[in-house]
Amino acid sequence: MTAPAPADTGVMEDLRHRLSTLRDLRGPAVADFPGAVRDVVVIVSSSRGGSSMFAEILRRSDALLHLTAEINPFLRLAGLDHPAAGTGSDALGAGQLAALPPERLAFLGEQLALDVGRAADRVPDGRYALDAAWRLAVQWPHVPMDPVQVAQTARAVLERVRRDRGWAAQEVREPAFFLRALIAELVRLGLPVGTRYYDLPEDAGGSAAGPGLGPFLVEEPPFVLPRPWRPAGAADLLDRPLVIKTPSNVYRLGFLRALFRNARFRVLHLIRNPAAAINGLYDGWRHHGFQAHRMPEPLAIAGYVEREADNRWWWKFDLPPGWQAFTRAPLLDVCAFQWRSAHLAALQEAASGGVEIMTLRSEELMGATGARIAAFEEVADWLGVPVEGRFRQAVHDGIGPVVATAAPRAGRWRARASAIEQVLDGPTLAVADRLGYQDRTAWI
Repeated sequence: MTAPAPADTGVMEDLRHRLSTLRDLRGPAVADFPGAVRDVVVIVSSSRGGSSMFAEILRRSDALLHLTAEINPFLRLAGLDHPAAGTGSDALGAGQLAALPPERLAFLGEQLALDVGRAADRVPDGRYALDAAWRLAVQWPHVPMDPVQVAQTARAVLERVRRDRGWAAQEVREPAFFLRALIAELVRLGLPVGTRYYDLPEDAGGSAAGPGLGPFLVEEPPFVLPRPWRPAGAADLLDRPLVIKTPSNVYRLGFLRALFRNARFRVLHLIRNPAAAINGLYDGWRHHGFQAHRMPEPLAIAGYVEREADNRWWWKFDLPPGWQAFTRAPLLDVCAFQWRSAHLAALQEAASGGVEIMTLRSEELMGATGARIAAFEEVADWLGVPVEGRFRQAVHDGIGPVVATAAPRAGRWRARASAIEQVLDGPTLAVADRLGYQDRTAWI
């Protein structure tokens, strides 16, 4: 069986060129951005471990900086992706950074600089439209859209939506409504895009709205919505920690330390009991999103590949070292491997010393209000930021689901407990014990 064509080098070069046309329009960018960052906090976890919800609440703090979404698209744009990085997995180290051509390193720093910032209540229409155009380009890399023209279309759509919805000047109250209107207009103009792969509640059941994925990915679905955003300036980098949340970063800590070479470097290890996380991974693999890597050879993962014809080419979520032994394994075994590998990597980092690390249970963030508030107050103290304003409101009141595959509820994994218990083998339970999950009756 012949594998589908990998990401064409010429197409990626074209995409980088198209994104560069937005650079000056979105700028100016902080010079030598990676070197200017002074404080980095990396959230590491397994996939489906609660990190998206956790990071979304942290984004409500005005004292922290974030990427608008994940770091993966920026690494792929720089050529730091499996198998181009030469590691055969999601792992990256200082060696991959040192081997990066200077022009790619400059492009990576520049693109990060234009993305890092804070949530905003209002943003100039032109900036929001340009950010939306950048996001659309990385979500549909195989569609030869002109991002400047897309930005012009986005601004016209935004003006129409603002007038129809009664929004105030520079206000974007409903990014999902705007995104739907923009996609509809782009389709009318002949671009083959759609809403199927976005994190929209109406599409959570797997709507077939729009085309399927192209031959390769830059941003992984579910795609994020363009959000009102205030980019960071040089002064922000001196006194605000930059929080980076992407589960695969547990295999990239050496790379990130080398990239942000002048920064204080801390790790926040978010843990979740294996049954709940494995159950979340299982649901995610069977969801129509979460594709991460187009594989060179077809997968034979039982419980997954037979659901859709194209599944045999897509590995979902992170790609740990040693994944090759699981390309023909049952799906739950793959999920247990992913959970176990992520936390083993984090534990190895903690054992090595030389890095500030805090461990936090996802169950505390999802449990009773008092436990959630206490956990976030502890995290805020560790980060050195106040619990106030929108951040305090989110901590006390909670937020809605983030990239959820089903309505959250305590103990949801117990509906398939008999199947999950079969993969709670010695190696998996050994990691659970090291994380403090010896009492299985308390798992939620």
